[in-house]
Amino acid sequence: MKKNKLIANVDFDFSLLAISSLLKEYKLAWILNQQLGIHLIKQPDEVFHFLGNDKLCISNYLYRTEHTRIRLLFNRSREETLTRQYLIPELKQFDYLMLVEGFEDSLVVGEIREKIKKIIGIQMVNPVEVEHLKSRENLIF
Repeated sequence: MKKNKLIANVDFDFSLLAISSLLKEYKLAWILNQQLGIHLIKQPDEVFHFLGNDKLCISNYLYRTEHTRIRLLFNRSREETLTRQYLIPELKQFDYLMLVEGFEDSLVVGEIREKIKKIIGIQMVNPVEVEHLKSRENLIF
């Protein structure tokens, strides 16, 4: 039987920051709201279903304006499964991922990173090149 394969090229037009912190997600969202002057709002958990009844349940917060969107994602699944525990397994040393869309200038993302680095309770903030991640498709919402 002949098989067809769908090949899709996805443009990842956002910047990604990986954050390592022991802060609870609601506490981190509140602090980010204060420091960045934004209003992250808790959204329903994103659920990803994989073959073999595996699934990821990812907590997320969203800030949206007409031209920008910032999403804070918890990198670990809320539900403990045997095989899939992380949204991005290559970044399992990081607790949170921040997707920043709509800023034309990378300097703005750099300013956001510098403000996040100053927050007490943040151990590390690193920019990530999305194109180099094997599981980058998990970041498509």
